[in-house]
Amino acid sequence: VGSILSTRSDEEDIYAENLATIRAKLHDRRVRKAEPREIELAWRRLVGDTSQAEHIEFVKARAKPRPNVAYSLSHDDQQVMREAALELQAAMSGMAGIYGVFDNLSPGARKLEIELTAEGETAGLTTAYLGHQLRARLHGIEVQRIQRGREEIKVIVNYPPQRRRSLNELKQIRIDRPGGGQLPLLAVANIEETQEPAELTRLDGKPAVFVKARADVTTISPNRARRTLEEGVIKELQAKFPGIAIERDGGARDELQTLETLSILVPLSLLSIYVVMAGFLRSYWKPLVAAAGIPAAFVGAVFIHWILGWNFTFMSVFGIVAVSGVVVNDGLVLLDRYGAIRRNMSTLPAIAAAATATRQRFRAVFLTSLTTILGLSPLLYERSDTMLFMVPFAASMLGGLIMSGIFVLFVMPAMVMIAEGFQE
Repeated sequence: VGSILSTRSDEEDIYAENLATIRAKLHDRRVRKAEPREIELAWRRLVGDTSQAEHIEFVKARAKPRPNVAYSLSHDDQQVMREAALELQAAMSGMAGIYGVFDNLSPGARKLEIELTAEGETAGLTTAYLGHQLRARLHGIEVQRIQRGREEIKVIVNYPPQRRRSLNELKQIRIDRPGGGQLPLLAVANIEETQEPAELTRLDGKPAVFVKARADVTTISPNRARRTLEEGVIKELQAKFPGIAIERDGGARDELQTLETLSILVPLSLLSIYVVMAGFLRSYWKPLVAAAGIPAAFVGAVFIHWILGWNFTFMSVFGIVAVSGVVVNDGLVLLDRYGAIRRNMSTLPAIAAAATATRQRFRAVFLTSLTTILGLSPLLYERSDTMLFMVPFAASMLGGLIMSGIFVLFVMPAMVMIAEGFQE
C-alpha cells in the first residue's frame, strides 16, 4: 500500500500532551489499487486494543475534515451535562457505521491546592510567604552566579528529585517561621489534590460539552445517523434531563449554515435573473419558461450521480447552481430569437415561430452544452486525492447540461407554443 513516512512522539515533553503521530505515504494510484478510504478502514479495524488511549484519530486527507456527526450539550449543572454526554457517546458507539467517537471531557493535569490553616496564621505565616518557601524548595532558588568567560552559570539550590516526587515528602517539608524555628507543612496548611477538566467550553454563556464522531458513508449516511440519534437517544436525554440543550455541531453545523446562506442568496439570484430577463424579453412569463430548465438540470445531476455511484454532496449542489446559469443563458438565446421572429412576422403562428427559432439557435445551444461537457468530462476520471472532491461538482455540471440541453431544444419550444397557442 505504501510506507511509513514519519513518526513523532511528545511523551518526553512534560508541558505537552502525550501525543503520538504516525504518517503513511501511499504509493501512486497507478501502483496501488486500494482507495485511501479503504486503507483507512483497514488500518482502523486492525489497529488493535485502544482502550488505554484517550483519543485516536485517522485522517486520510491533507485538510483535516470536521466530524460529520457531532453535537454540543449545554446545561448549567456540570454533572447533568457529563452524564448526558456519556450516554450520548455510548449510543453513538453502539451504532453501525459510526466510528471515532470522542468528547472533550478528558481530565486535565492534577494539581495540589494548599490552604493556610488558622494554626499557620497564628504562627505568623502568610499565603505569599508560604508559596515563596515552597517554590524555593521544589522549583529551586538562585544562590550564586559564576562568570566563565562570556558565559554566566547560575547555581540553583533545591530539594533532590526523590523528595520532589512524593506527596508524603511534600507534607513533611519544614517551613520556616518568621520569628524563628520550623514547622512541618501539614501542621500549618491543608493540602487537597484536585483535577479539573482539560478543556472548559461555553456556548452563549453556559457550560458545554462536545460529543463528536464520523459516519462511514458505505454503511450509513451522516444525515441518517443524525436523524436516528435525534429521534431516539437525544429525545430521551431531553426528557430525562430537563433544561438540557442539545444542538448539532461540527460538520453538521457547517452544513446548516451553508444551507441558511444558500436559502437567502439563491432566491435573490433567481429574482435578479428574472428581473433582467423580463426587462430584456419584455415579458413576464418567458423568464419563467427559461427558469423551468433549472429543475431539469437538478434531475440530470441526480441521475448521473446515481449512474456513476457518487454520493450527493455540497459540491454537487454548487455544481447545480453553476449549471443554472448555463441553462438560463441557453433559454435566453432561444426566447430572444423567438421574440424577434414574432415581432417581424406577426401573422406567423406560434408553432411555426417556435420551430424556426429552435432550428436557427440549435447550433449555438448544442455547441455551448457540448463544449462544456467535453471540457468537464476529464474530471470524472480524476482520482488524485487532492482533486477527488471536485468529481461530484463535475458530475452535477455534466448531468445538468445534458438534461437542460434536451429541455431547451425540445421541451421549451413546446412550452412556448402552448402558452402562446392558447392566446391564438
